[in-house]
Amino acid sequence: MNLTQLRAFDAVAREGNFTRAAERLSISQPAVTTHIRTLEERYEVSLFRRGSRGVKLTDVGVDLAGISTRIFAMEIEASELLSATKNLTRGTLRIAAGSPYFIVPVLAAFQEKFPEVHVGLNIGNSQKVTADLLTEKVDLALQTGWEENLLVEAIPFHTHRVVVFCQREHPWAIKNKQSLRLEELISEKMIWREPESITRQVFESACKEAGVQITPVMEVASRETLLEVVAAGLGLGIVSSHELPSDQRIHVMEVEDAELETIEFLLTLKRRRDLRVVKEFHKVAEVFHG
Repeated sequence: MNLTQLRAFDAVAREGNFTRAAERLSISQPAVTTHIRTLEERYEVSLFRRGSRGVKLTDVGVDLAGISTRIFAMEIEASELLSATKNLTRGTLRIAAGSPYFIVPVLAAFQEKFPEVHVGLNIGNSQKVTADLLTEKVDLALQTGWEENLLVEAIPFHTHRVVVFCQREHPWAIKNKQSLRLEELISEKMIWREPESITRQVFESACKEAGVQITPVMEVASRETLLEVVAAGLGLGIVSSHELPSDQRIHVMEVEDAELETIEFLLTLKRRRDLRVVKEFHKVAEVFHG
């Protein structure tokens, strides 16, 4: 069905007059008449009874008017939905991140500015974050480390130090040791994250470059678990500085003879970069860039 013809019919049905219907649609009266005639001829029906006092709907016209009213009411509803989404008075923002520590303050600022937008946050390892972004399960991602991909805009967002931490009762903590050399860790029990951890990869690369061989006594699958096992005195851990919460049970030390850094990237699929919600999140996030 031609919606232009149906719109002309709907206007005449509402106004009960071809002239007022033409004014309602901002077109000429002959154009309205042509649309109605074409509609009637195509379906071989009569929609109006013409008289000296105007037009009245036939039985078929009454039924069609009920349908056209619902159709164009839904059109208005769709327009209002899209306008609200564009203006961010409603809608959804989906984000994946490697950890909550940095993304949460950005989300808080975004929600303060756009309180009607629903935010979904997925936390996972780098492989899960990448997969969620590339399959469009999320609109944006914040991830440590990134391999170039032509489909993705990657903005270096923050640089963080990789630090070593131990239990508060460890001799180094008791002496308030502030820094150490990689070779000092050879005799220590080290607890590492899984091989896919970017922090671990950076640390292993530094050890290899320095000719220091360290074999961990334990591997754990999350930074939260790493914190707990180190706090329990089972060994020393390595972590990106921004991922280490304030905790009285542990002591943190710098590595003085290696450049240990991780880079956090804000990632967006290029084909989704012009979405209003994505553009506004980037604007909010710029305040936290560092």
